[in-house]
Amino acid sequence: MDIRGRKMKKPPACVQCRRRKIGCDRVKPICGNCLKNGKTDCFFPDVPGQYVSSNPSNPAKYDHVTGSNEIHHNPELASMEQIREYNTRLQLLNAQQHRASPGTVETAQFIPRTVPSFENKPVSSANGSALHLNWVQGPAIFDIMTSPYTQEEVLLKEMDFLKSRLLELQEITGKRLGMDLWKTGELDSNGNSSGRSDVGRNGSGKDVNGIGIPEFKRLKGDGMSVNEFRDLDPEFLESKQVFDVLTVNNPDNLTDLNPLSDAPNCIFNVRFLTIRDEYLAQFYRKINEVVNTHFNDQLADWRQQKSKGPANFKNDQAIRFPPRGVTQEIITKYLATVADTNSLIPILKPRELMTAVEQLFGREPIFSPNKLDLPQIATLGQITVCLLLTYEALSSSVLIPLKDEQLELFHQLRDWIPNLRTNLHLIKSEIDRRDNNSYTIIVLNFIALWKYYQSISDTCDNDSIDGDEDVHLARQLSLNHETKNQLHMLLWNFIFKNYCWRHLFKGEVPSMVVGSELNSATVIDPLLNIDYALLNFQIDMLKYLQTRDSILSLKKVLGLRDLFKIKLHEQNKKCYSIAAIINSVVDSLIYRNAMLYLNYFLLMQYERIKDASDFVDYYKDFLQLVQETLFFVFSCLANLKFAGYEFIFAKKSFLTLETICHMLLGLYQRSYNRSTKVNAMPNDSSKSDAQQSETLNLLLNKVLMLLQDYARNRKVASPLIFKLVCKLRTTLEYIALCESGPMTTLNHIAAKTPTLNGVPNAFELIDEPNLSKVTAKLRGISESLIKSDFYSQRKPYEPTNPQTLGLTQENFNDIFNSFYR
Repeated sequence: MDIRGRKMKKPPACVQCRRRKIGCDRVKPICGNCLKNGKTDCFFPDVPGQYVSSNPSNPAKYDHVTGSNEIHHNPELASMEQIREYNTRLQLLNAQQHRASPGTVETAQFIPRTVPSFENKPVSSANGSALHLNWVQGPAIFDIMTSPYTQEEVLLKEMDFLKSRLLELQEITGKRLGMDLWKTGELDSNGNSSGRSDVGRNGSGKDVNGIGIPEFKRLKGDGMSVNEFRDLDPEFLESKQVFDVLTVNNPDNLTDLNPLSDAPNCIFNVRFLTIRDEYLAQFYRKINEVVNTHFNDQLADWRQQKSKGPANFKNDQAIRFPPRGVTQEIITKYLATVADTNSLIPILKPRELMTAVEQLFGREPIFSPNKLDLPQIATLGQITVCLLLTYEALSSSVLIPLKDEQLELFHQLRDWIPNLRTNLHLIKSEIDRRDNNSYTIIVLNFIALWKYYQSISDTCDNDSIDGDEDVHLARQLSLNHETKNQLHMLLWNFIFKNYCWRHLFKGEVPSMVVGSELNSATVIDPLLNIDYALLNFQIDMLKYLQTRDSILSLKKVLGLRDLFKIKLHEQNKKCYSIAAIINSVVDSLIYRNAMLYLNYFLLMQYERIKDASDFVDYYKDFLQLVQETLFFVFSCLANLKFAGYEFIFAKKSFLTLETICHMLLGLYQRSYNRSTKVNAMPNDSSKSDAQQSETLNLLLNKVLMLLQDYARNRKVASPLIFKLVCKLRTTLEYIALCESGPMTTLNHIAAKTPTLNGVPNAFELIDEPNLSKVTAKLRGISESLIKSDFYSQRKPYEPTNPQTLGLTQENFNDIFNSFYR
């Protein structure tokens, strides 16, 4: 007689124990006897105290929930399957009972943990983070509630759930069921089988609004095909919730904009932005068109010069320094100018270097690299960096007056700068030539200072390849792990912070120090202790933005943007000393540069999905950020409290200004393209477009004027400012060319790339009232930079030759290098 047809007076034993007539401990879902004897088909009667009809003729009533009896041959998968089956059947019984009579609902039952081997096993496909998941947590409780679905609907939903979970369990255990989990088609409302479709809700690859649905990645293998978001992610992203502007929409940009190259790992970079923004790409296309038409010979010479690479230094070249007395005076001047050097650059010891100068320097301080041992070479390298930092501190400040003897000392130092830079190359080359097994801490100290100098010097290209020599050597010497030597800890703290700053500013993940296995050293640097939480947040944010194996959520990107602002505010509240405030200026510049790119990317995203309302809101936020950043940059460069410390943040300040100028050009191009599509008859819309374009042009002119004023007040010219001025002048020449006559629209781009169906322009979606508000905001930014009365008394930049964008045979190398080198 089938025991499932009898009414139970007390909790029954399992079927196996009853057949064997032995005592059962009634542990569910597998009792102790069955677990001990390896019987995985342990089964209990359904619910005590209730009749459940048995249907022997249809023993596979619930088999389609589990998929196949093959599951029972795997005890780990069987346990999960039985738990899910038990839960499903309880819900079905409850729904059936509720329809039959309004009786009381049975209380939820606890199911103990039975498979402890699943604990703390990471699953990459189910979870984007590095957290570990507990798959069978016990005791687990099931919430028994009235189901609004029919039995068939509940079973189908449970089957989909089980299939996705079984796929994840297969990945954990490394075992395959040897069956196609998706072989059985889904049932439609009429009970007919229907296959899965990923082309969209209307079957056309677009959603109901006509917007293209991104092609989600599918996991394939062993006869299965899983939509990663629909089947494994509980929150499936709609097309308007996807953040996908970081991908290249027009592959032609990778070739048409040559010699401009992509920087796919540096998302906060002008090259990265230009490749992905068609309006900036149009400007670079115009430059290439002018060069190929009028300056072919100069372009050939430029390419030949670039192919030669940097100058080669002879091995027998000597290391030269200023006389001993002059060198000591320069180091003394550094101590007087950068008073907080022990906090800001703790691994640089100027007083110890003065002692080394006294010991090593003779009447003529000339050294042959191959005759020195490594500690001596490293010491000379530190002296070189100290002299170069003194020059950077004095030359970048417009607030430190130099008179008589001090001015003469500065001129002597300026004359020695080419030799000192040559010293760096010779010392670095000699260290590379030596056996790396003989490297010591003093060598690492020099390498760390050399990398720091590269990060703040405006003569070093920010887009050049960063070999991260300091981190590599520090890891070779195991400084990135716990140690009791405080000097080693301080050295690693400095390397860690500088390494993070270099990469975070470019939007690149500092992957060599991410995780406890790569960085477990103690933080003893007070400034790093203030920055540590902010740096870790930025690393996590960039790791998400640079995810390659999943689609980004627009909602999460917005949340990260808002949280970034909160993190910076919390960090700034901890800064009290001058050193901490200067350190926070660098953090603020990294934050502002990142926020400029994030906001501009958001504008591009809303432009792509044609969301005019959100575009206007974030456009206003972006303009507010531009205004605050311009004020922050120029006020820091003119702050008397920071006199002598400008070299620490000057390079990042000018690179941030370069970012702003490119983004303003992208906005101008959109405004101009909109104005070319309106009717020739003047109306309110065309007037607003003209006012917006005019204000953007005026804003770029004022930024150029402020840069030129700052450059004139410097003691020596800055190569980085010179390049930025060249870019701005070429941009203004391009704007003058646009205003002089009709420009080519972006239709040719759409013809090359049919999938774009024309390049969207969000300015075409903005109504007249919002356009007027935006224009008023732009006027406010312009007025805050330079008052109109004062600006009218100055002579702004006048375009000289818009047809060639200001390029001539004489200035070709300067302008072309400013864009492409």
